[in-house]
Amino acid sequence: MAINVVALLVALFAGSIPFSWLIGRYRYGVDLRTTGDHHVGSGNLLQVGGISAVLVATILDLLKGAVAITVVIAITSDEWVVLTAGVLVVLGHVFPPWLSFKGGRGAAPAIGVAWALFPLAGVAMLGVGLVALVATRQTVAGIAAAVIALVVVAWFIDGDLSRLLFVGLLFISVGLKDAFDRLLPRRSSG
Repeated sequence: MAINVVALLVALFAGSIPFSWLIGRYRYGVDLRTTGDHHVGSGNLLQVGGISAVLVATILDLLKGAVAITVVIAITSDEWVVLTAGVLVVLGHVFPPWLSFKGGRGAAPAIGVAWALFPLAGVAMLGVGLVALVATRQTVAGIAAAVIALVVVAWFIDGDLSRLLFVGLLFISVGLKDAFDRLLPRRSSG
């Protein structure tokens, strides 16, 4: 029981590391909460640092989701703990305590979680998503391409419908958060 709590705390802490904000702040001298759409995700970082900064931040956010879930899977075989950890990684990203609970939208760490749950399909997902991101310079296009690739490949290769349903619900939640954020833009905090 205690080990499961540790696993969940690891996931929450890993998710709360705000890589886009850190890059914006320490590489470009900009607090992402005070510019653009006021989110600390890679979409806002694109405006400040360009595609190379976004690629670095996106890869780090993907890795925090994937590594956190891989560690949780190494700690426990309890599927409910693993899936709850996936939710906590995303919640940590969306509500990081270090930034007054104002984080990114959660797509990149959700993709990392999906990658850890579906390693083979995750490779296809990452490749397709990164190609779409670089080709279009639109984070939404990269995320959409990645999710579609994951679902198609996971369906045919893995066939774990419960995990696939979980990942689908995770991405629907992230999409709803994104839609909600776009309807109610943040006010400048500075």
